[in-house]
Amino acid sequence: MKNILWTGGWDSTFRVLELAIVKKEIVQPYYILDNERESSQQEQNAMKKIKELMTEKFPHTTDAIKELIIISKSDIPPNATITRDFNRLLSKSYLGPQYEWLGRYADASGLSDLELCIHRDDKATNFLHSSVKKADDENDSYDVLDLENMTYPELSLFKYYRFPILRLTKVQMHEIAMKYGFDDIMEHTWFCHHPRNDGSPCGLCNPCKYTRSEGLGRRVPKPTVFQFAGYYCKRALKKLKDLCGRD
Repeated sequence: MKNILWTGGWDSTFRVLELAIVKKEIVQPYYILDNERESSQQEQNAMKKIKELMTEKFPHTTDAIKELIIISKSDIPPNATITRDFNRLLSKSYLGPQYEWLGRYADASGLSDLELCIHRDDKATNFLHSSVKKADDENDSYDVLDLENMTYPELSLFKYYRFPILRLTKVQMHEIAMKYGFDDIMEHTWFCHHPRNDGSPCGLCNPCKYTRSEGLGRRVPKPTVFQFAGYYCKRALKKLKDLCGRD
């Protein structure tokens, strides 16, 4: 059985479908619920829809994906060491904040084989590419942290994971999905952090920008001037509210 962090996004969904459809593995997905994230409902809806489409098209996968384990981000206990290591890495270059609380969760849960779907164009790959080694597991392979040859000791916050798609781009994942016939299901993945009122992607947040720049721009709608202005007004008001709340 494979333990995997699933968000309903392109990268983790590709891996879930590859495991279930191609490798015929049993998958245990984990989802960290961030109640402050505007897209959390879209992400959960995407995972439910994808699972339904997969079992309908590939009947052999009916029992392949186990019940989603949902963990509230606010329930993850603190870990001073992981927070310190994350902040040290962040001082060197940008690193998504999720890697701090994901590390705290993995450590608190005693997980050491959790699949984390960082792909070749992710910013985190800049830290990891020279500090991992290939591992083989029957009909599967993935990268793991090379604890004896890490560029920075702080990278130990990634010791809990396997990295199954670290060498793939989004376009390459699409090509593989086409080869095995699940590319249509991949179109139901979700990526936007700030969906519009009608439920469509905003086209302006960082995940939308990354999706566009990494070769899947066809999935990102072009925002109008009105939507552009509304997006940044909304972000500014949220920052102001957060600042007022601190006082």
